[in-house]
Formats: sequence, C-alpha cells, structure tokens
Amino acid sequence: MLDKEYKGTPVCHFFTKEWQKMGYNVKVVHFETLFPKIYYLIGNVFKKNIRARTGCVVYTKTPRKYRKYNIDNIPVLLVPIFKIIPHVAFSKSRIEKALDIVYKELEKDNFVPDFITGHFALPQLQMLYLMKQKYQNIKTCMVLHSDGSSLQKIYPDYINYMNSIDVWGFRSEAFKNKFELLYGKKENEFICYSGIPDSYIEPVERNFDNQIFHFSFVGSLFKLKRVDNTIKALNQAFDKKNFCFDIVGEGAELSNLTALVESLNLKDNVCFYGQVSRERVQEIIKESDCFIMISSHEAFGLVYVEAMAKGCITIATKGQGIDGVIIDGVNGFLCEAENIEELSNIIRKIRNMSKEDLKKISDNAVEMARNMTDYKVAEHYINSIINC
Repeated sequence: MLDKEYKGTPVCHFFTKEWQKMGYNVKVVHFETLFPKIYYLIGNVFKKNIRARTGCVVYTKTPRKYRKYNIDNIPVLLVPIFKIIPHVAFSKSRIEKALDIVYKELEKDNFVPDFITGHFALPQLQMLYLMKQKYQNIKTCMVLHSDGSSLQKIYPDYINYMNSIDVWGFRSEAFKNKFELLYGKKENEFICYSGIPDSYIEPVERNFDNQIFHFSFVGSLFKLKRVDNTIKALNQAFDKKNFCFDIVGEGAELSNLTALVESLNLKDNVCFYGQVSRERVQEIIKESDCFIMISSHEAFGLVYVEAMAKGCITIATKGQGIDGVIIDGVNGFLCEAENIEELSNIIRKIRNMSKEDLKKISDNAVEMARNMTDYKVAEHYINSIINC
C-alpha cells in the first residue's frame, strides 16, 4: 500500500522513528475500530460540524480487512476490529481474532518482542494484558491520553489488566495527578511528552525593547480553541488597540471570527493567514512577541513548545496538557479556559513587565524547549521502559 493511504497517529509515529534511529527493531500494530457502514455515511455528512465543535477526528473509512504499510521504513500492521457501540469494550471473540492476525504476522518475521507499549486504553490495555500472557518475559507500557477514569467503566476486569502493566506513561502532569487520585501512584511512571524537530531549535535573540504588542495563534479554528476569547481579551487589554494578532489555521469558526473582528473594529489589528507551510508557521511565530492558545480541551499542544523554542512569551491553558511544561511566571503563563478577564489581566501584566523580566522568562522557555526535541523525548520514553 502507498504510505499516503495510511491514516495513523503522528504522535506515535514520531516516537517510533526516533527509536529506529537509535537502533531498535520496531514494529507498529494499529488496532482501529470498524463500525457498521451507516456510521461512516453519517460521519461523511457531519464530519466538518463535529470537528468544528469538538476538534475530534472523524474517521469516514476503515479497511474491512487487515493491511500492511511501510511508513518511513517502519512496518505498520493495521487491524480493524468490528463493534457496533462506540466507547465500549470489544467482544472477546473480536479481540482474539485481531490478536491471532498479529501473532501470525509476527511469527512470519520471526519477531518476538522484548517490550510492548500501547497508546490509548481502548483496546490497548486489554491487548497488553493478553499479549503478556503469550510473551511472558516482556515488559509492557501503557500510555494514557486521558486521566484513566473510564477504565473501570470499560473493563469489568480492569484491576487484572492494570496489574499486568510494568510502566505507566501519561501525556500530561494533569492526567497523571488525576489518575493517581483514582488508582494510586504506580511504581514506574513517566510523563510522555511529544517533541519538536531538532531544526526548530535555533539561536534566539530577544531583547523586548518594544515591549509586547505582537501576538500569534496557530491551530485549527474550531470552537474549543476559543480564539474568540483571545481576540476579546486583547481588545480589553489594549485601550488604544495598538497590537497585532496573527491567526494561522483554517476551520468552521473562521466566519464567526472574522465577524467578531469587524464588530470590534479590529480589521487593522488581526490578520488571518489561513493554512500555511510548517516553515511559514515557524516564521510567523518567530516574528511575534507572545503566543496565545487558551483551549477548552488540549491534551498536549506541540505548538506551545514550538513557540517556546522561538523565545515567545507563551500563554497556555491551566490544568491541561501543557501545564507542567509551562510553569506559570517562570517560562510562560497559564490561564483558565474561557476566562476572558483573567487572560486580559495576564496580557496587561506582561505588557507592564520590565524587558529584563521578559527576557528571563523567554530564556527559560527556550531552555525547556531544548529538552523537548523528538530525540530527547523518545529517548526518555524508551529508557523509562528499559530501566523499570
């Protein structure tokens, strides 16, 4: 199959690419839910509206039989598993059928894993439990992209499943903290952040002589990103409207945002770039003084780290994925989601800071970003499993 036909998860692919560079023999198994055809017909009709409101990816086509791909020289086995009701566990027979495909393909390659790691608890937690019974000497790792509160609802046998895991990874400090409140602290835990390309790390010279007036946002324009709140907060924080705000991205909220800009008489202040290349994104971020993205839900936004790498004063959402990377007042600022008044006050605070204090926060942001390249986070990930 052609690589472009594979619609996998980039988050996981970046890790596997780096592990392969380190010399590990990596194989990827992608279990994907196969729903009745009517689901995909509905998804095709409403996918834009669903994404605009929730930010969720809507799958409109899933292969009905397993397929093999080669992505950047990494073998990927996609195994569809049928079910009717979303967000519930798969039947035992479907799970066994899917695993039988995996075992046969691994046996063809004479591949016996030493470590198995899974992302997203459904169905990976159950798969890891069962695979550990077959490969008894392996180490297993489960990386959660949520706080794990749904585990006991999905899996009646969740305690046994959880006990089979050697290492727990969490996509954010917030998820880890909530998980520990529910299930207690596990012996081997780590934070599984994503990284940015090494090329994004470059010498940064910022002096903030002109203070803070140039802001940017990069992301999909749907409601949960709350770009409208940022526009309103900037309008409140700058009485004379002496600021500029660059918005990069596309989405269903574009018409509402342009209408808001017109109603506030900010057409000369706000620039909509649409979808641009990754190279141009880096240029736009670098040209701005401050990056703002206050989403209602954000598991982990890499664009925050990209902005930090450029020395931007970065404002992110409190209590979400980036909280823990950004430390409020040290290497950036955190704001409650949907709190326009708090965001406006943070912007005013930053405007009134000395250039020396701004430079210190900027330098701290760059230093944090340097420790979050693709290679470094992948190395931390694999070492957390090996050394447990």
